[in-house]
Amino acid sequence: MKLEHLKIPLGDIKLATNNFSDRYIIAVRDNYTLYRAELEHFDKENSDTMNKGGHSKRYDTVVIKRIHSEHDMCREEFLTEIKMLIIVKNRNILTLLGFCDECSEMILVTDNVSNGYLGKYLENMDAMRILTWEKRLKICIDVAHVLNYLHYEMEEQKVIIHCDISSHKIGLDENWRAKIADFGVSVLLPPNQKDEALYHSVTNGSMRHADPVYKMTGRLKRESDVYSFGTLLLELLCGKKACVPVYCNYCKESRNNLVHVATKCFFMGTLEEMIDPILKEETHENNFILNRGPNKDSLHTFITIANQCVAETQEQRPTMKVVVKELQKALLFQENNKDNPLISLEDIKLATQNFHVDNCIGRGGFGKVYKGNLQDGDGVRTIVAKRLDTRFGQGEQEFLTELQILLEYKHENIIGLVGYCDEKDEKVIVYEYAPKGSLDKLLNNTSLTWMKRLNICIEVASALDFLHAGLGKQAKVVHRDIKTANILLNNDWKAKLADFGLSVISPINQESDYIINSACGTPGYLDPLYKKSGFLTIESDIYSFGVVLFEIFCGRSTFEIWKHEGHYLARFIKNRFDEGKKDEVVFKQIREQIMPKSLTTFQEIAYQCLHYEREKRPTTKKVLAQLTKAWVFQVSITKATSVPLNELI
Repeated sequence: MKLEHLKIPLGDIKLATNNFSDRYIIAVRDNYTLYRAELEHFDKENSDTMNKGGHSKRYDTVVIKRIHSEHDMCREEFLTEIKMLIIVKNRNILTLLGFCDECSEMILVTDNVSNGYLGKYLENMDAMRILTWEKRLKICIDVAHVLNYLHYEMEEQKVIIHCDISSHKIGLDENWRAKIADFGVSVLLPPNQKDEALYHSVTNGSMRHADPVYKMTGRLKRESDVYSFGTLLLELLCGKKACVPVYCNYCKESRNNLVHVATKCFFMGTLEEMIDPILKEETHENNFILNRGPNKDSLHTFITIANQCVAETQEQRPTMKVVVKELQKALLFQENNKDNPLISLEDIKLATQNFHVDNCIGRGGFGKVYKGNLQDGDGVRTIVAKRLDTRFGQGEQEFLTELQILLEYKHENIIGLVGYCDEKDEKVIVYEYAPKGSLDKLLNNTSLTWMKRLNICIEVASALDFLHAGLGKQAKVVHRDIKTANILLNNDWKAKLADFGLSVISPINQESDYIINSACGTPGYLDPLYKKSGFLTIESDIYSFGVVLFEIFCGRSTFEIWKHEGHYLARFIKNRFDEGKKDEVVFKQIREQIMPKSLTTFQEIAYQCLHYEREKRPTTKKVLAQLTKAWVFQVSITKATSVPLNELI
């Protein structure tokens, strides 16, 4: 393994820290000291750009980890951490920027965590006030994602057990995103280890967080990390470290063991008493109201999964995949409980006549869709309920993804969420009702004039631009299933983009602009480059939208084209354009309505969307601008004719 580009001279590090001056120290641990300083290091982001020295460099604020050389296992842990940080590729793991191995010094240089380490907050009640319940949940989810990645999602089926998860190993960047550190005692499982235990000498990790089974027997499994993570969950719930004495009025017990007391309280139903006082406001004895803290459903979900994580035996503990799902559910409950209350299963059954077959108006990949009349105050509201089919154990992640997007990404051209249900193994999302139904059934409807079609295109482009830009959010959304069947229409022909079950939420500042993912979507709309490579980008949505634009323009679906031509619409359009017959594809019932400049502008931008090379596809902003331009050209016809505008629209 070539590491020369990562070597940093000891002299540079001493100069940056003024010879390891105390004023640069940000934390002192048993085995190492952490410093924050400005230092030149290897530029990983621009690693392809070479300078005279052979590698691109940059000057930045970094964290310098100076390992105490008198520590017995220091060298082995130093080398292990370098190895692990080179293997792992995850945005929630600290990036190795360089190291120094000179004159008995062992130093690691990683990216900066400007908000410090989680452990310092748990040691300071005033500092903990910054960590609202929602922030704590997001930190937990970040860490859970990392552990799930280490356990199940690494390249070449590698598996790493961290072996030292604790609050002091979790850095917080400027956006409060968690970044995991300290892989010195981590273990890379042998190939094909699968779920068998590895008997391994107990490490020098955080003993308060260590799996008791592992401590007693040396039996190391993925579930050992799950236990440590469960301890962290309880620390964030209670606002104190695992080693601090805790007392429970109900248990009448005080011990230096948070897990022991919390577990006992859980089975007695009194764990709420131990919630961090910062998150609640006392009202009178044995009662409290939660202000910045968890609502009931969020709290219950969080406490339940935390207790499962610290189960006595390894076999009783959940996988990190399950933990991630439950924490995401807790966050959804917390973020949106007030605006989008849970709807009881009883009310949904009443609205849909117990999901009667006569009320079924559609079927998707993960369940059926029902129309219903939901009691809403003194009146009745027409709604649509999508019921997840849980018989095959699939679709839960899609349910959570769609719910998260509908709760967080609100836009006038995205279908509105009425509420949701998650009880008795039933998962249902309730939406606003769009009376005119889906656009795919109206493509050849003559009442859908050219102006109406342009308006629909502009509205969908506006929704896509909102999702792709992540406006006001830290993450963008790739819809991944743009098609006319997922565009719903109100009575006034207003478009609503729907069906976010396959969507992917991706951080705006993610290093790469693509997501490696198995190709999902609908044939005829699916980006061929995504299908071939598995690399998903926002341009994949642009391709699908290009197909939609031409369906609206032609008055025919991509499936109808395939049925008559033997290939989908994108190939059909390309062939017609190559033959110089691009004007012949327009829906004949609207052909006479379209002004030439409007026609040309629309055709050009729609055709660009279908380009095979992603780099040559337009952005949603450009698509929106050109569609608006086509609309303006069309409106101008009223100035040259006596045709009233309302007849065109």
